[in-house]
Amino acid sequence: MDMNRCATRIAAAALLAGLLLFIIQACAPGKQEKGGGSTGKPEMQSEVALSAGAVRTAGVQTAAVERLTFLTSVKATGSVSFNRKKYVRVSPRVAGRVERVLALPGDRVAAGQLLFELFSPGLMAVEAEFVQIQGRVAGATRTRTAEDAALDAELLASTEAKLRLLGFAEPDFASFRSARAPLPTFGVHAPIAGTIVETEVLPGSAVEAGSCLAELADLSTLWVLANVYEKDLAAVAPGAKAEMTVAAYPGEVFAGSLTQVGSVMDEQTRTVKCRLEVGNPAGRLKPGMFAEVRIFASGKISFLAVPEEAVRTAEGRAIGFVETVAGRYARRAVETGRAAEGFVEILKGLSAGERVVTAGSFDVKAEMLKGTLEGEK
Repeated sequence: MDMNRCATRIAAAALLAGLLLFIIQACAPGKQEKGGGSTGKPEMQSEVALSAGAVRTAGVQTAAVERLTFLTSVKATGSVSFNRKKYVRVSPRVAGRVERVLALPGDRVAAGQLLFELFSPGLMAVEAEFVQIQGRVAGATRTRTAEDAALDAELLASTEAKLRLLGFAEPDFASFRSARAPLPTFGVHAPIAGTIVETEVLPGSAVEAGSCLAELADLSTLWVLANVYEKDLAAVAPGAKAEMTVAAYPGEVFAGSLTQVGSVMDEQTRTVKCRLEVGNPAGRLKPGMFAEVRIFASGKISFLAVPEEAVRTAEGRAIGFVETVAGRYARRAVETGRAAEGFVEILKGLSAGERVVTAGSFDVKAEMLKGTLEGEK
């Protein structure tokens, strides 16, 4: 009986020892890789060589690491708008009825050009008074006293001033004097040169004094209303040079200047509305276009720089590929700083004069990964 108990205890101890050995093996670190590395994703090779044909196929290009100087600038988005200083509403100074519309939306007109003809009974009454006084002055006889002549001259000047206040211009007076009778219609002329944006009347429309007949804009200069972020406000000031691009003309840059920094911040977007003035002599820019804006500050910055496409990310770190000799490229971990005009600042990892891969850097990175993975087979 004692022998059976002993045998049972020995068997249990052996089973327990086997179980512990299994657990220890299961929890032990995995098999090490060649060269002492741990299992998991293998690291990228630090260097790779490409044949001349592979370099051509990948389109590999390099650029020098060099210290460059840039104008500091602020980027913003905005929209093209009318220049409100060159935007007018055309309106008559007397009530009447529109007889003719001589300009339609989109038409370019010169300053002083006839836009509308109106029939106005009220204006015709003033014209009739002018004709009557003018006739009396012209037909004065010797029996007329000097006092009467002075009074008529005063009335004539007063009536002429009234007509001018009602919108009579020199061409109207020329026609008026030659006709020696009230004119059947009265002309409304363009106060400035520009483009008709909108007309709100048709022939036969009744209009009141001061009502809008048309909206007229000079499109030779436009405003761009840009939204500048709060963090960038200290870098911008009125008078700063600026440039902008629009989607309609890729690659084309329009020059302008910052004329006003807004006084109120939008609490939702944390931006301030800034106004830029941009020349538009060819009329290519259109109000309502979306614009990418760049405002230049007065100061300059200088730093060691490479093109932005020369910096890649691998294993969570910024890297660049240095051309050591023709067709051979070494991986370098880099630390980057500021960005400007398509370049990025290099704080650590590269030296002035070295050449880094720009175009084709993705292919060089792929070749380094490919070589590493092939070595693990």
